[in-house]
Amino acid sequence: MKVKTTVHVHYNQYSWEQTGRYTVYSCKLGDTESQTYVGEQEIEIEIPDDYDPRAQKIAALEKHKKKVIADFQKTVTEINARISKLQAIELSA
Repeated sequence: MKVKTTVHVHYNQYSWEQTGRYTVYSCKLGDTESQTYVGEQEIEIEIPDDYDPRAQKIAALEKHKKKVIADFQKTVTEINARISKLQAIELSA
């Protein structure tokens, strides 16, 4: 399957580089000391007919879910430690 899209071409050359390179982005970025906007170009991209993004999306969600669970567990462990410390303190009048 062929897909037409518009890309934005930029020229990048950092101070330590002998030569620059052209980079393609999906949006126009502002000019800086090391990057300048060249122009836009409509291109045609060949996408495999059997491409299905669902597996990649599911994998990304599973990865995010693992991080959220780990962060939650870390927070619960910290709260439990604080509770234990408070329970261990002797109250004297």
